[in-house]
Parts: sequence; C-alpha cells; structure tokens
Amino acid sequence: MRNDKAREYYRRVLPFYEAELKDRGDEDFWTWAASEPAGCRVLEIGAGTGRATQFLARKAGRVVAFDIAPEMITFARRRFEDQPHISCLVADLRTLELAERFDLIVAVDDPFVHLLEEEDRKRAFARVAEHLAPDGLFLLDAAWLPPERRHTAETGGLVEEREGDDGLAVREAWRCDDSRLCTTRFEYRVGGRLEAGASFPSRLWSLDELEERTRDAGLEITHLWGDFDRRPWDRATSPRLIAEMRRAVRTYSGASSELQEKPP
Repeated sequence: MRNDKAREYYRRVLPFYEAELKDRGDEDFWTWAASEPAGCRVLEIGAGTGRATQFLARKAGRVVAFDIAPEMITFARRRFEDQPHISCLVADLRTLELAERFDLIVAVDDPFVHLLEEEDRKRAFARVAEHLAPDGLFLLDAAWLPPERRHTAETGGLVEEREGDDGLAVREAWRCDDSRLCTTRFEYRVGGRLEAGASFPSRLWSLDELEERTRDAGLEITHLWGDFDRRPWDRATSPRLIAEMRRAVRTYSGASSELQEKPP
C-alpha cells in the first residue's frame, strides 16, 4: 500500500464520510464490545473521524484511536477534546510501537482493505498481536463479499446505490479479479449533482487468508459473526464477516467445521 493513495482518498471523501456510514447499524455492537472488562483499554485501528470511537468510549476506560489520514484525526481530536480518556494519533499499523497493551483491539469498517501485499498484511497482524493483552480480544469487521456479490464484482462489476433522508446519494462500485484484488470507487451526489468521487485499490478477505494471517500472528479465531446483531456467520447468506480473535492457547490446525469456507 502506498500511504499517499489512502490519504488522498480520505481527504477527498471527508465531507461525506460520516453521512455515508451513519446507517451501518454497528453502534450497539461496538458499545457492547468495549463493555468488558471493566475499564476496558481499547485500541482502534483506522479510526477515521471517530464515528465508532464514540461508541467504544461509552464503556471503555481508555481508547487510543489512530488513523493514517491526518485530516481524519484532526477532525477526531476536535470531537473528543473534552474527553481525556480518548487519545487520537496519526500512525501506520505496520510500524506501530506503543508501550501499552490493550484488552480490545478493533478494526472497524476494515482498514486492512488498503493493504494489498502479503507482507504488509502479515506485518499488520503481527503488530496487532504485539499490542494485545494476554487475555485480549481482536475484532475485525472484514472487507468481504458473499459468493454471489463477489462473482458480480469479478464479472461485470458490483454497483450499489443508496440515498439517505438527508438527500445524499452514494454510489459504491467494486471491480475485482479472482485473487480478490479490486478497484473500489465511491461517488457522492446531492440533488443529482456529483459533489465528490474517489477510488482506491483494495483487497478483500477470504476465510482461508484470514485464518493464515491469524495463525501466523499467534492468534486464533474464536467466533465468526454474519452481522452486527452477532448472528452466526454463514458463507452463503451473511452480509458481513466479523471475526473475533484471541491469543492461541492450542495448536491451530485450520478451521473447525463451523468456520470452514467452501468454494462456490
């Protein structure tokens, strides 16, 4: 990943970033995640403007939120300037070095999507493991498409359009190859007029790759959820893939029958 590409993308979409994500339906999930243990210490990867940080901070004793885009963190710092238990940093996960260890590490709306190379993803997972407390939990809200939608993205391009009650229309387009490398584009229109558009190279997860990265980092998958209501993940029908990981306490020899992802 080239940092300048990700930063430029977020600089261009910043005016519309929160409006686009306001209906994700993840507020209760992140509040729940930070509720244990009491005084939970949270590290948030790719915090953006702090949209989800505010949900985590309701229960957490401390939140360290970081992002690679300075403009995003400037916004977040203003938002939380009167909340001393929240710290907002500009940082790159691949080189992150903090003295603290955390009870909970979260990757909301998958910042790993910008990491295209195997080595970058491996380094990033290693940094997560290094910053995780012995009994800590890592939650990845993964960039993943169900088989039918991924097939559409690979053959003709997947396009989704939605319009909020505020008049903002969002067009999201994915074009991917069979290795899950994609070009992703977002466009924002108000009153039918294009206000902003930006693209970025991206990489989707497969369960096989997620297991490999987890295992290499000395972690193991303990739950897979299919949406923010914590329903069990089903490869064919789930709209999302949310993975819970902890430090491995036994030799991990691959997915259990519950976790296996079969080819389409």
